[in-house]
Amino acid sequence: MGKFCAVMLLGCLHLLGQADRTEKVYQTQWDNVLPQVADGGGWTTRIWLVNMGNSQATCKLYFYKADGSAWNVSLKGQGQASSVWTISLPVGGSMFIETARLDPHTTEGWAYMETTNWISGMASFIADWSGMYAEGVVPFAPENDVKLFIPFDNRNGYVTSVALVNPYMPPAQGSRTATVRVRFLDTDGTLILADTFQLGPLKHTAFGTTDRYPATLGRNGVMEITETSGNAGLSALGLLFSPRGTFTSIHSVSIDPHYF
Repeated sequence: MGKFCAVMLLGCLHLLGQADRTEKVYQTQWDNVLPQVADGGGWTTRIWLVNMGNSQATCKLYFYKADGSAWNVSLKGQGQASSVWTISLPVGGSMFIETARLDPHTTEGWAYMETTNWISGMASFIADWSGMYAEGVVPFAPENDVKLFIPFDNRNGYVTSVALVNPYMPPAQGSRTATVRVRFLDTDGTLILADTFQLGPLKHTAFGTTDRYPATLGRNGVMEITETSGNAGLSALGLLFSPRGTFTSIHSVSIDPHYF
């Protein structure tokens, strides 16, 4: 069974060198950003893709490090690492791809899926450490959210972590830097704290909320994240870690940007 799957994977995946993405403004049919990819140091990211259309479909997956540079990712069953992978799927076809977890140290980043067809999917983060195994599943997220919400719960030893990315390409002129306003709200809507920071094109940040914002320790509610400059969009997800080290994923919720 393992040998058969490896052959099928090689038949569908094609290695490419780093290429320029086609800049997207808005995609209404599908979500196309994985705001967090982690590999190495016990972490593996598994991505599941499916062709939902009525014709053969192709997509490209672009991997970026946190600083926005191209990330050469190794996949299981593939002998060469690449920052861009091209994947073709028949009608109704699906595929799992998985980072190879070769490095003893963890690398974090994100992925962008470019497709002119109806391909979408989800990812699972796998933590496999001595004496502990956990998985959390998240769907692809939109590339252009301007206001989104992530529940947080930092009570009783739990900690909510957040991954946030500005997936917009650097422009030939002007700016695509996101100005990010963060507000933590108690369950009754009372403001706990507010912060503002900038996130450049293709940049990614991930943090534990209690580390970056100690005032959230022992609190729960919602994290409101807004892009206020009008120059970019955001994609985000959360992970809720338990006192035992296990975790579950948190999907951000947002309003269609067309309403803004």
